[in-house]
Amino acid sequence: MVHTAGISPTGPAPVLRPKLSELAAQLAENAKLLEDYIETQGLPYPSFAADGPAKFPLPPATTPELERLHTARLEVLTASKAMYDLTAGPSEMSQWLVWGFNDTSTLHVIHHFKIAQLVPEDGDISFADLSKKVNISSLKLRQVLRYAMTNRVFCEPRQGYIAHTAVSLLLRDEKSPEWAWIGYNTQELCHTANTLTKCLEMYPNSEELRETPWSMAFGGQGFFEYMDNNPESAKRFGISMSLWSSGDGLKVTPLVTDYDWGKFPDGATIVDIGGATGFVSLEIAQSYPALNFVVQDIAPLSLEEGEKNIAQNYPELVEKFQFRHHDFLTEQPVKGADAYLVRFVLHDWPDKYVVQILKSIVPAMRKGTKLIVSDFILPPANILSPWEERRIRALDLVMLKAYNSNEREEGDWRRLFAEADPRLRLDSIKMPTGSLLWIMEATLADE
Repeated sequence: MVHTAGISPTGPAPVLRPKLSELAAQLAENAKLLEDYIETQGLPYPSFAADGPAKFPLPPATTPELERLHTARLEVLTASKAMYDLTAGPSEMSQWLVWGFNDTSTLHVIHHFKIAQLVPEDGDISFADLSKKVNISSLKLRQVLRYAMTNRVFCEPRQGYIAHTAVSLLLRDEKSPEWAWIGYNTQELCHTANTLTKCLEMYPNSEELRETPWSMAFGGQGFFEYMDNNPESAKRFGISMSLWSSGDGLKVTPLVTDYDWGKFPDGATIVDIGGATGFVSLEIAQSYPALNFVVQDIAPLSLEEGEKNIAQNYPELVEKFQFRHHDFLTEQPVKGADAYLVRFVLHDWPDKYVVQILKSIVPAMRKGTKLIVSDFILPPANILSPWEERRIRALDLVMLKAYNSNEREEGDWRRLFAEADPRLRLDSIKMPTGSLLWIMEATLADE
């Protein structure tokens, strides 16, 4: 889907009176499609057991058949959630909805005390023995972990003993994105839930980075200031973003396959602005090894992690990568590159800072240079599937809590590009297949 201009269409009305039998039929039909594919392809069957696959076993949506299967998966997720909500009823649903903090708090305990690392990968351990290892009473440990088990995090294969499930096993590896993601959310981001209301009362119209729920939770420090002062947190955040970006709709693959990287000549330089560990550039490089990449970020530990990953796991690409410290609010130091890529970054910043970031890139551009922005473009309500809608609205709320920012509609992006520099011409806006992130390409118009 490619746009050059236009007003977003009006979304359909929400479905408020679904029938249980129709939801069940949709669920059964789509579940059968998924199951048949998994079994005929010999893929690992989804399971809660510790040996189950970490991700739902569907390849990327690169063919019409796989697109249908990904749609079927979304239908299963949507119908099963609707059935749960409808069957619970408004009263019971509201009681449990407000108790969602129990999910976060139990994961915080598991992460903080490194409980997953103390449970054997195979077999089990008694609550009594685990209690001694973490110095928490058996009673309190049971209270926490038996609640976590209702979310498939650990299981109790025999009375008084705890063992891994597929979810908890992911948390044994302290270098994994899952470990980083849960740490970032339970130790930092979750605190913004308690300050959101107060912040809206005090700063209802602010675009300042120090007037956010995040800053109120962390002694007046804005998000990026906090990360500068806490390098281990910054490193964890960078690693956790690779997990978020690997989810359905947020994977890097559509950016690789739906943008024409092949139009750049061999040896062309792509500057990955705010690139964290360089995981986006790495995926592009694996398909286009003739390109060169400069990964820029303000977090030194993220850059170190990325450089180490390339050296250890992709030695054939080492000469294709440079990792450089750069504050993208200042003028771009790499002049005359073939393309400047800003993926999933600008949504973290209020409008006035987005304009500043774009302005900082313009002096480095030459005739023919591409400015590639990959980010959300908000649709009207009810256009996406309810499952996708929930994800994008959750992210929009996180933008408010952490950055005083927001996700943007197409008209917002056009306005910001024009404010940054009237010569910045948006040549194309494309929504890749299977992606929630659009691709916007701009060049400098002739004087």
